[in-house]
Amino acid sequence: MRSLAENYYKAAFERIEDAKLLHKEERYPFAMYASGLAVECLLRAFRLLVDSTLDARHDLLLLWKKTALADAHREPSYKRSYYLLNEISARWQNTHRFASNDDIRVVLKKSRQDRGIKGDFVKYNSQKLYKAAKEFLRLGDQQWKQLSKR
Repeated sequence: MRSLAENYYKAAFERIEDAKLLHKEERYPFAMYASGLAVECLLRAFRLLVDSTLDARHDLLLLWKKTALADAHREPSYKRSYYLLNEISARWQNTHRFASNDDIRVVLKKSRQDRGIKGDFVKYNSQKLYKAAKEFLRLGDQQWKQLSKR
């Protein structure tokens, strides 16, 4: 299963680059989707290291709880990872891949992610999600390298 896990790991970093480019092109809803997908890929990579069963659900917090990342209570990055994952989960759903730009605006409004934001709140949330996902991947990369040494 290591090679499949490594494929997901590699895909995570490719998707975060896609998110960066999409955001730069002002394609914010799909940039948001790619950011969340990058995190899901990383979590699935970690999950595959311990269990070859691929869960079809796209619940990032549930996936995280089933990985070595969530078991790293002693790691200084544990609390930060959990915080970032909550930031990401507040803005991302796998169903965003089917949503129109207007639908994304409605979802963000319903979840109150438009409060206190002057200007384009979709752009703001896209940037916030991208930054959180990028940092989450950075922390995950550190853990991945530690696990690889074993």
